[in-house]
Amino acid sequence: MSLEPLKQLALAGDIGSSVAISSAKFAQRLKTSPQTASRKLQALEEENLITRKVLSNGQEVTITEEGMLALWKEYREYQQIFGEIEDLRLTGLVCTGLGEGRYYVMLEGYLRQFEQKLGFTPYPGTLNIELSPHSITTRKKLQITDNIPLIGFEDGERTFGSVKCFRARINDLHGAIIIPNRKNYPDNVVEIVAPVNLREHLSVSDGSEVEVVLCRA
Repeated sequence: MSLEPLKQLALAGDIGSSVAISSAKFAQRLKTSPQTASRKLQALEEENLITRKVLSNGQEVTITEEGMLALWKEYREYQQIFGEIEDLRLTGLVCTGLGEGRYYVMLEGYLRQFEQKLGFTPYPGTLNIELSPHSITTRKKLQITDNIPLIGFEDGERTFGSVKCFRARINDLHGAIIIPNRKNYPDNVVEIVAPVNLREHLSVSDGSEVEVVLCRA
């Protein structure tokens, strides 16, 4: 569907806050009839791009997280067209994980795909980063960012799920953000794989602040 109505709602208020608007005023922004404007609002609500609350003089409209991601995706596409893509950056503090990274990274089913698709053999383990509040929001944009998929597999006893990989760099070192496709995977942490021990290479420990930059290609 066209995102023009959603864009007009975003322009009518402040990003992240609700906007009170009548169908008549919304129709003026869209240059259409109030009936058509009302149908477009209904369509946006059905697509879970907005939520609405009826007021005495109109309605209060809030763009959902899904709606904001849809607008951001279109924004990134225009950046590609005009060659002005901004780097996607995540900042946070190094933290200790559950110790599962080493086990999963070295499983043959994943290891082979890391080597084939990312072009390097990962160090046996991951660097865990607890994201800053702003970066938690930024991380959600990875949902609609192109990724390198690792296919799930079975080893005869267990089933291992698929993983999304995003090429990234920390300082001068290239690696990848990995996000398992699990419903209960935390949204305030990212794991990084690289050809070397990142803690030693970067001279960091728990509590050290680091910045991860997504590579454009």
